[in-house]
Amino acid sequence: HVGDCLAPCYFGCPAQMDIPLMLRQIAADRLAEAIITVKHDIALPAVFGRICPAPCEKVCRRSPADGAVAICRLKRFVADTDLATGEPYLPACAPASGKQVAIVGAGPAGLAAGYYLTRQGHACTILDENDRPGGRLRTKTSEEELPRDVLDAEIATILRLGIEYRPGAQVGGKEEFERLRYEFNAVLIASGPTAKEQAGQWGLAAT
Repeated sequence: HVGDCLAPCYFGCPAQMDIPLMLRQIAADRLAEAIITVKHDIALPAVFGRICPAPCEKVCRRSPADGAVAICRLKRFVADTDLATGEPYLPACAPASGKQVAIVGAGPAGLAAGYYLTRQGHACTILDENDRPGGRLRTKTSEEELPRDVLDAEIATILRLGIEYRPGAQVGGKEEFERLRYEFNAVLIASGPTAKEQAGQWGLAAT
């Protein structure tokens, strides 16, 4: 048939967020609805609205005419407005599944995993060797790129879903890893790049 069912920005976004719906909601000044749309697919929109390389904008249909829509800035605007209310949007969570998940690593992957697993009704505990969650978001970005008050506020919103954070947790060897497997129904490793040797110490196969 003639035309596309979905906008190029939808396919350009790694999270496949419904960007056209967000833009319509912003245009209609329905920001409370827009944050629901954004956080359906993106756990840390105020963060990624600042540091995302914006692949969605590279495929925007408006580029040949008058330039791509500033999707990342608009997503950031929606998220910042939500945080500024003092009562940021919290999505509804499914009834408790009775399952417990340990997430090793409190960087963006671990935080997002906790966000979505908790929404599905699973009890999540995020473990990290650092005192404060954030991982590479905290150590590999500058204050100018990502203000720490924004990072802290968005992480706090995720943890408010009921996620437990265990700082100073060392999961260095097979014994610690097996202890987690015994305590939890599932263990998700979200510790960033991991050497084969480390995976071997956990008793995992690595290629």
